[in-house]
Amino acid sequence: MESASKTVVRKENPNNSKKIDLSVPMSETYRKQGKDLFARAYDLANAIDNQKDYEIWLYFKSTLKTPGATTKGHDIYGNVFEGPNFATQDYLGLSTNMETREIAAKVTKEFGIHSGGAALAFGTHPYYLDFQREISEFWGVKSSIIYSAGWMAGYGIVKGMIRPWDHIIIDRLAHNCLSEGARAATQNIYVTEHLNVKEMVEVMKKIREEDNENGILIVTESLFSMDSDTPDLVYLQKESKKYDAFLLIDMAHDLGAIGEKGLGALETQNFSDYSNVILMGSGSKTLSTNIGFVGCNDERVIEYLRYFSPPYMFSNVVAPPQCAAALNNLRILRSDKGVQLRKQVMDNAVYLRTKLQAKGYEVLGIPSPIVILILGDEVFCRIVVRLMLDNNVIVNGIEFPIVAKGKARLRLQLQATHTREHLNTFLEKLESCSAKALTLMDDVESFINYRKSAPKL
Repeated sequence: MESASKTVVRKENPNNSKKIDLSVPMSETYRKQGKDLFARAYDLANAIDNQKDYEIWLYFKSTLKTPGATTKGHDIYGNVFEGPNFATQDYLGLSTNMETREIAAKVTKEFGIHSGGAALAFGTHPYYLDFQREISEFWGVKSSIIYSAGWMAGYGIVKGMIRPWDHIIIDRLAHNCLSEGARAATQNIYVTEHLNVKEMVEVMKKIREEDNENGILIVTESLFSMDSDTPDLVYLQKESKKYDAFLLIDMAHDLGAIGEKGLGALETQNFSDYSNVILMGSGSKTLSTNIGFVGCNDERVIEYLRYFSPPYMFSNVVAPPQCAAALNNLRILRSDKGVQLRKQVMDNAVYLRTKLQAKGYEVLGIPSPIVILILGDEVFCRIVVRLMLDNNVIVNGIEFPIVAKGKARLRLQLQATHTREHLNTFLEKLESCSAKALTLMDDVESFINYRKSAPKL
C-alpha cells in the first residue's frame, strides 16, 4: 500500500501457488456460442462456485430488518451481520419514516395490494394520479408518465421515442436501462467518453452533416453513481438545440437529494431551458419505494409515450400502497423537513470524504450521497468487504465488468440518518480490515482457516 494513496495494485508472484482465483468469465460466457443453451451457463457457475468456497462471492445479501442507517442481515453462507449500513439506496432515510409506513398500511387496508391492470386498461387509482401530478409540479414540467420501476422508465423512454432510423449519442457510463433501451431501438448508437460533452457535440455536428432528416437523442445522467460526477448539462442542452437534437437526463441519484429544493444538478447548474429536454427519475433512491417516472414540458410527448412505450403499455400500474408511500415521501422531500434531510446527508458526505482523503484514500467525484472509495485490486476489495461484514459494517464492493479492471471500489451509499458514530465506526473498521486483507489476499489456506471461525446463522 503506497503512502500517497491506499489504492492496492496487485503484484503477481509466479511462485505463489496459493493465490485466490477471482476470475469470472462474464464476457466470455455472455458471448459463448453453441446449440446447447444450458451449457453456456456452466463455466460461469463453476467460477462462482470456486469463489463461494472462500465465501467472497458477496452478492445477494439479505436484510433481516428495515434497511435503515443501521440494520441486520445475512449473506448467502449464513453469516449474520448487524450494524451501520452503507449498502442501501435510501439517501433521505425515509424507509424508516413511520408516517409513510402508516399511510401505506392504511391504503393497503382500503385498496389492497394490487393495481389490477395497466394504465390504459383499468389500473390507475387516486394515489397514482396524485403522484403523477405532484412529481410534475416538483420538476416544474407540464406532464409526467409513471412506470413500475426506474429501470423500466429509462428503457421505456428510449424505446418509446427512438426509431431504427434515428440516432443516439450516449455517455459510456450511462445506466444499463438506457444502453439497453438504445440497443433495442436503433443501431445508430454513438458511445462517447465519460463526461465528454464536447465529444457529444462533435458527434451531433457530424450526424447533422450527413442526416438532416432524422432524430438525435443525447443520453446522459445528472449524477453518475459509479463515479459520483456530473456533466455540464447547461452547455449540453444549449448545444443540442443548435443541431435540432433532444436531451434525456437520468436524474435517478440526485433528484430529491441535492440542492436546496432537491432538484439536483438542474438546480446547482441553474438549468432553465426545458424546450428540448426529457427528464427521468427513480423512486428507489430518495422516495424509498419502487417507482419510475418521466417528465417533459411538452404534454404531447408524454401522451405519445403512453401508446408507444412498451414497459408502460404492457405492465401493471404501481400498486396503491407503493404509490401512497412514494407520494408521502415526495411531499416530505418538498417540505422544510426535506431541506433538513438533504443538509444532513450532504454534511455526512463531506465529513466522510474529508476523513478518507486525509487518510490517503482515493475518493472520486463531487460530494453527494454516494461516496466512491477506490481500493484497486479485485481480490483486495473482495476480502475487505468480507472482513467489513464480519465486523458488522455493511458495504458493497463494485468491480469489473461494472467498472474497469484494477479499479475495484466501495460504493458507500449514505443516508441522512447516519450519525457521526456510524461514519467513525466505518473509518475505524476500514483501516483494520484493509490491513488484515493485505495479509490474507495471497494466501488461500490462511483465508479459509479464518473463514471457518466465522459464526453462522
